[in-house]
Amino acid sequence: MKKIALIALAFSASAAFATPPSNSSSSQGPEINDPSIQATVLVNTAVINAAVAGTAVQNIATNAGNVDVGGKQLQLVAAERSLVMNAALGGEARQNLASNVGNVEIDAASLQIVAASKSALINKAAFGATAVQNVSTNTSCSTCR
Repeated sequence: MKKIALIALAFSASAAFATPPSNSSSSQGPEINDPSIQATVLVNTAVINAAVAGTAVQNIATNAGNVDVGGKQLQLVAAERSLVMNAALGGEARQNLASNVGNVEIDAASLQIVAASKSALINKAAFGATAVQNVSTNTSCSTCR
């Protein structure tokens, strides 16, 4: 029942994003000019990303890099009884959930939601590695220490 409620939340929130934008831009990266929904619903699921002596980058319902968003946007990660894990041993672990990371320009309404019930969001670094985690955030620095 909760799964249906989470999906219904995503669709009902999308009604607010039904009007197309009137502006345009000249971004060097991808442009999102229409209303967009980035949604990930996890129930009894494990999403695991790992690197040994390298970089582990995990983006879920996230804009990363040089992105220009000219339309209304919903970024949603809903997790119930789930594990979302990112780990690096001797490198760098970067995990972004419902976030805008890098040179992301937002020119319209934006809603970022991470709803986690009985779940674990883990970003781990070991053996001199660095861990960076963004949850429902905006940051211009994807590798800040």
